[in-house]
Amino acid sequence: MGAMPINIVIGLVALLVALVMYSIGSISAFRAKAVSRRNVTFLLIGLAFDVLATAMMAIAAGGLDLSPLADLLHTIVAFVALFGMLAAAIMGNQALANGNSKLNASVAKWVLAPWALWVFVFVWGMISRGSQRL
Repeated sequence: MGAMPINIVIGLVALLVALVMYSIGSISAFRAKAVSRRNVTFLLIGLAFDVLATAMMAIAAGGLDLSPLADLLHTIVAFVALFGMLAAAIMGNQALANGNSKLNASVAKWVLAPWALWVFVFVWGMISRGSQRL
């Protein structure tokens, strides 16, 4: 058994950092019923590491996994989750910048939806692909 390629190591570490950052930002906003600057910062850091992880995994796979159907579905759902987290960060930032308490409360309510989807895709990938990458 050889050493794990560096892009896989970077991708896995980046995924774990994204998971932690997204979780802190999303859950704390939901529990507080309001989005704070701190929550948005955690979401943006998570997003940066999510994009890094996606790039590293795509490099390791020789491009985006689009075949077979299970890989295509994983890729599509993963991008939906990533863009959902991006939307939460943007809308949370917008609510804070404009002092819009109604939008702020709304984002705090629905932020768990893209987070839960992201966690689902994370677990799906670890179960279905984790052993292939090692």
